[in-house]
Amino acid sequence: MGQLIGGQLLNGAIVGTLYGIVALGVTLTFGITGIVNFALGVFMMLGAYAAWWFTETAGLPYPLAVAAAVALTSLAGLIADQALFRFTRNNLVNGLLVSIGMIAVLESVALLYFTSTPKELHRVLPGVLPIFGIVLPKIKLVVFALLLVAILGTYAALTRTWVGRAAYAYAQNPEAAALMGVPTERLQSGVVVYSTALAGLGGALYASLYSLEPTLGSLFILKAVEAAILAGIGSVSGALIGGMILGVTEGIGSIYLPLAFRDVYGLVFLVAILLFKPSGLFAGRR
Repeated sequence: MGQLIGGQLLNGAIVGTLYGIVALGVTLTFGITGIVNFALGVFMMLGAYAAWWFTETAGLPYPLAVAAAVALTSLAGLIADQALFRFTRNNLVNGLLVSIGMIAVLESVALLYFTSTPKELHRVLPGVLPIFGIVLPKIKLVVFALLLVAILGTYAALTRTWVGRAAYAYAQNPEAAALMGVPTERLQSGVVVYSTALAGLGGALYASLYSLEPTLGSLFILKAVEAAILAGIGSVSGALIGGMILGVTEGIGSIYLPLAFRDVYGLVFLVAILLFKPSGLFAGRR
């Protein structure tokens, strides 16, 4: 039983980092543009299918396919920002409507092109590693490490670079940041594109672990928003912790309750946070 719980803890932490990287995109986008971008889920789906296509159809090695998928997702994010999202800055309702419309359109395109038949990558990194008596696939550990590097690297960039300090300054006082020379339009567009790139990276790495369906992004964006609210919208470090809390809870909960209850845990956390600590567990921590 101990090995089963330990294995679910590790599996939950890995899934939690996938939630966390999308939650990070939600937090960054909302903090700078005032939009809760639900379309990040379909950008994750786009990254996943792009990685599959570049690997299985174009014949690229998987690491190059991941890089190509992130680049493609970033380009799609830039097009979406310039064509749609830049007209909804700091307008929560309009931004929400645009992002929901994008979900419907891109999921329909994916369904038309890729069909509803699940797609799977061939084994990218075969083999397992024993950790404290628990056997884990190597690819899961690599994905976990890469996602941690991406999230922690983003946190370091936000706290230690001029761009990061400019982003924080803009989030706190847009007018003052503009007067101090911060290029606000480029900053907002850059954050939107970077957030879609994070979602694309999460999707490309997801493709190495699980089968792909056109609706995969819808589940992940809901979990990401739950994780972001759990942590406190605006808390970059909390996005990872919120995602891991959800992932670990789902992993442990699946031992004692049917798998159908998996989606309930996040909603229970969300209601509890909204009732007792509406600002989130890590509100005020950047």
